[in-house]
Amino acid sequence: MRVFISADMEGVTGVATPGDVVKGEEGYARGQQLFVGDVNAAVSGALAGGADEVLVNDAHSSMTNLPRAELHDGARLIRGNTKPRSMMQGLTADHAVALFVGYHARAGTAGAVLNHTIVGHELLRLEVNGTEVGELGWNARLAGALGVPVGLVTGDDATAAEASAALGPTVQTVAVKRGIDRFTADCLPPERTADAISDGARRATERAAAGELEQLSPSEPTRIEAAWSATNHAARAALLPGVERSGPRHTAVEAETYPAAFEATVGMVRAGAAGRDERYG
Repeated sequence: MRVFISADMEGVTGVATPGDVVKGEEGYARGQQLFVGDVNAAVSGALAGGADEVLVNDAHSSMTNLPRAELHDGARLIRGNTKPRSMMQGLTADHAVALFVGYHARAGTAGAVLNHTIVGHELLRLEVNGTEVGELGWNARLAGALGVPVGLVTGDDATAAEASAALGPTVQTVAVKRGIDRFTADCLPPERTADAISDGARRATERAAAGELEQLSPSEPTRIEAAWSATNHAARAALLPGVERSGPRHTAVEAETYPAAFEATVGMVRAGAAGRDERYG
């Protein structure tokens, strides 16, 4: 049985501030070790639940945060940031279940730790066929389009609530911390969260094998619209072929299938975020 893990960093045990997740900042090295700990716990749980192959996709920022030498020997790792499917690179219909480790709540979620959607400052909102989604909902729909259920989501308490609302009662959630404000969290100890993550991954894998997990199936054709913080981001995104300038600060892509719309969104967001002027936003 094949298990896929999409691993982000903002929702990891003990992480609370940008300095914990940004390369070169004082807290990053420690945040990186905490990241490895959460991912390894998920890999161990998946293997205990019956997985014979685990693929981990480093899904945070540069996507080069997980050191291969420190990752569980039972997992393969996709590392690097030139990925057509970004946070979901490597997922195929052959996977029995997807696990989301270290995820965070969507932009604008009150009290949620490091809340944002895809990029931290430039993108205000993402909608799929008129429904606002964060990274969790955006990615889970791709999994659903491929026939793969999401069986586990780990992050703060707001992320756990977002997962339960979006994915239904069969998803396992592990809240590794309680959000106080965007850059403040009440964090549980790594030993405790590692056990909870491992157990959640085991249960999710076992339930996938038993066919007990629901999946989030997207509606098709699919329109995905981005609301940007400023007009220059929309202008830059709209330079990409296939991207519509749907408003002064809005762009959109459309496709007959969700995977095609998802891949178009990856390009749209990369192009829009590249239009940032560090002096002015």
